[in-house]
Amino acid sequence: MFNRIIEILSLPIMLLNMVGGIAGGIWLAILSEWGLIGIGILLLFISHWILSILMIPSLPIAGIAVHFYEKKNFLGHVFGFISQLYTNILIVATCVFAFFVCSSFYTGDIGVGYIPYLLWSWGMALGPWQFFASKEPDNEFSAITLFSASVFYFLFLISIFISPLLVLTIIIIFGVVQLIALPIFNMYLANQMQKEGRRHVI
Repeated sequence: MFNRIIEILSLPIMLLNMVGGIAGGIWLAILSEWGLIGIGILLLFISHWILSILMIPSLPIAGIAVHFYEKKNFLGHVFGFISQLYTNILIVATCVFAFFVCSSFYTGDIGVGYIPYLLWSWGMALGPWQFFASKEPDNEFSAITLFSASVFYFLFLISIFISPLLVLTIIIIFGVVQLIALPIFNMYLANQMQKEGRRHVI
């Protein structure tokens, strides 16, 4: 059942990744939203630099985690969780920032006219993280984290057209999964990979 849900959600997410930003940009150009288009293009060039700087504090934390992992100390999991949590906070913050920036340019009621702004926010929110993930194609943790963020941001954008209660529910689940469950799962995965590595060595 879970795999089926992932398969269903993967298709729209792939389509949004490929054409969502372009379609939103063209639509916004027709609406003469040049200010928002300019912000999006500017962030396209500088967002990964800004996020790289913001991620610097996680590097020593990750290094400490590796140190304790090698010593088979439980603190490795603690610092690993903190490192993952920090990165995931940045991902959530990027989504929140992109959504509010794009929404601030829209003054109408929730309807079809809102769609290009949301499509543009998709690229602004997830584009930088897709760039980072493309540089680490073999990093399972980045892939899982990015896919989770993409799924929840997609569900959040859809829920806007359905119900405020559903929006709130998605936000709460997004926060719990991205900031608590996912870092824990990634730590579990790292531990399993470490055990598998030791088995192969033996």
